[in-house]
This record gives sequence, C-alpha cells and structure tokens, in this order.
Amino acid sequence: MKLKRVAAMLLALLATQTQAGFQKDREAFDKRQTELDLRCESAREAKLAPLREAAFQDCMRTTRNSRAESECRRKTAGENGNRAGGTPRFYDLPACVEAFEHKRQRP
Repeated sequence: MKLKRVAAMLLALLATQTQAGFQKDREAFDKRQTELDLRCESAREAKLAPLREAAFQDCMRTTRNSRAESECRRKTAGENGNRAGGTPRFYDLPACVEAFEHKRQRP
C-alpha cells in the first residue's frame, strides 16, 4: 500500500515537471513568433508606405473641399495594398514567409 502511494506521488511529480517543460517551450515559441510577426509587419509597412502615399496623392487630386487633406489621410491610413481579389500584399516577403513557417511548426 505504501509503495502504491509513493509511486502515485512520483507520477504526479513527473507530470508536473513535464507540464512545466511544455509551458516553457510554448512561451519560447510564442516569444519567437511575436518577434517574427513584428519583423514581417515592419517589412510590409516599408513596402506599403509608397502605396499609401500614392493613394493619398490620388485622393487629393480628386477631392475638392476644405477638409480634403484630413479626409484623404483618414481614407488612406489603413491602405493595406489589397489586390483586386481582396488579398493583402507583401506577405510573400522573406520576413513574412519565415513567420508563417514558424507558425506552422507550432507544438
């Protein structure tokens, strides 16, 4: 009876240690994923900035009212470079591909 109790305690201790190990791995994975996502978005932002500026200039050419600049800034601030099919651009950049590949390996 005493042996069963000791064995149960050892199993509980082992399970706790294993869970703590998995938690550390998960936290490390999540931290790395966050870093990769930030690099991806930074690279995309650099590519999208000229497109946003072009959209702003186009808006300014076509809008003729006293609030044209503020309206055009508001309209183009969220410009995501969407294509005709509606998919966002520049997720094929190396930083984004690396982030997606890392996410696919999620433990």
